[in-house]
Amino acid sequence: MSDNTSEATVPELERVMQAAKDSVTDDMISRLAENSAQALDLLDRLNRSGFDRALPILERLLDNGDLQRVVDIARTVAAAEDAMNDDMVGRVAQMAAEALSVVDRLNRSGVERLIDILDRLNNSGSLDILADKLPRMIEHIEMIDRLAGCLSLGAEDAKALPPSPGGIMAMLRIMGDAENQAALQFLMSIGKRMSVSCNMDKK
Repeated sequence: MSDNTSEATVPELERVMQAAKDSVTDDMISRLAENSAQALDLLDRLNRSGFDRALPILERLLDNGDLQRVVDIARTVAAAEDAMNDDMVGRVAQMAAEALSVVDRLNRSGVERLIDILDRLNNSGSLDILADKLPRMIEHIEMIDRLAGCLSLGAEDAKALPPSPGGIMAMLRIMGDAENQAALQFLMSIGKRMSVSCNMDKK
């Protein structure tokens, strides 16, 4: 009984093998050979790249869930890319171009020298002093602006005056004017303050 079964099975297997051979075309064989070559090349590249050292790292990433988080981040980025329309892409590109333009202008304007100066000021401690004095200096900017305006107007008024005749009498007439006396007192007050400040620096 067993011999008869074996004899009946062999022809059936032969027919199956022949049918399989007949169904395989030359194109299928060439594609199979190409895929096999690519698979072997991939395995060779993985072996030469030290991929075996990355396997423990990937295993830890998989165990602690970091790999899944990386996948989620990639999906989020892909979703954001899909959500961006042409107008948004254009605006982003425009902003990037403007940023590059600003960086280029800073480079051409000599900002590196300014950075070097600020670095030296910082190393010497002068930058801290400047930061402490700057608020007070800003408060006095308006006074300095008024003073500059007064100097400019005074210079114009002096040009319009007739030439001085000279002599003691002319000086006495000038000193006898109340406005001139007030102006002289103002200048003397400023001079005293400057003298006190300079003497403090000397001490």
